[in-house]
Amino acid sequence: MCAGTRLGGGVKARRVAAATSIEAMRRKIVRLRLAEVLSGALALDRGEAAPLHDLRIACKRLRYALELHRVELPAETQAAERILAELQDMLGEIHDCDVLLAMAAKGGDGVARMIDRDRRGLLMRVRRLWRTAFAVDGALDVLAAYAGFGSPQGSPGAAP
Repeated sequence: MCAGTRLGGGVKARRVAAATSIEAMRRKIVRLRLAEVLSGALALDRGEAAPLHDLRIACKRLRYALELHRVELPAETQAAERILAELQDMLGEIHDCDVLLAMAAKGGDGVARMIDRDRRGLLMRVRRLWRTAFAVDGALDVLAAYAGFGSPQGSPGAAP
């Protein structure tokens, strides 16, 4: 279905195969970008730096795709943009903590402990937002239904 090229940081961008209509192409793009986000969900459990950064990049790509097609997408999917922006921001802060932790490892333990505490707090917030966004009728639950994944929680969403 899709070929891919590797971009910096290990995140593989996928190309979308040709579709029969503009709406079908739009839905394919959203589905593909959402699949990239969903494939990074395990990063939330593991909390490892590189996979969390890859999840941030995937959120950014989906958010930009939604922004590009905002006018044509069902109104119910627009809340997902705000959620993705929030996820992207928090994941970016976690990445900043990871970079600082690496630098602090060369210095004193007190700084590393403080940064690690902040990072753990941010990761907890990301996990909470993720669960809320995929709850019944949550912004990403509705987007998943629109993209043809079906709703993990049973929201009707827009028919594919």
